[in-house]
Amino acid sequence: MKKKKILDFELNLIPFINLLSTCICFLLVTAVWVHIGSLSVKQAVGGQPASETEKKATAWIFIEKDGAVVFDVRDSRTLEAKMRKSTVPAKEGKMDLETVTKLTQDLKQVDPTLRTALIQPKAETSYEDIIDLMDTVKRAGLGDLGVVPL
Repeated sequence: MKKKKILDFELNLIPFINLLSTCICFLLVTAVWVHIGSLSVKQAVGGQPASETEKKATAWIFIEKDGAVVFDVRDSRTLEAKMRKSTVPAKEGKMDLETVTKLTQDLKQVDPTLRTALIQPKAETSYEDIIDLMDTVKRAGLGDLGVVPL
């Protein structure tokens, strides 16, 4: 006589639940990191036709090879001609961020409509310098930032 096979099989679900809870925790933690590490950037130049573009004051900021920073404010109605072009010389081969902050605050004080800054680095400029300049300009009051391609 044949013995009947027992068809009852217990599946151990504890390891599966542990794996699932670990994956959910990882997902939640990385979602927070992605949100913290993001930077809101819009295309500032070339996104629309010139006829549709509203003329508003824009600070073009050029980073030179030696670390000097050149400000060129365009389409401003309140800034005098001598304030429209300003140069902040490099200090010991690096950007002088304190002077950049003061100049940006002065420009913002004279023309409160100035909100946009477009940064155009040289090919030799390090990413760290670009980010430092972006942070400095944003803290000084120019909230709409863009990086112009080379």
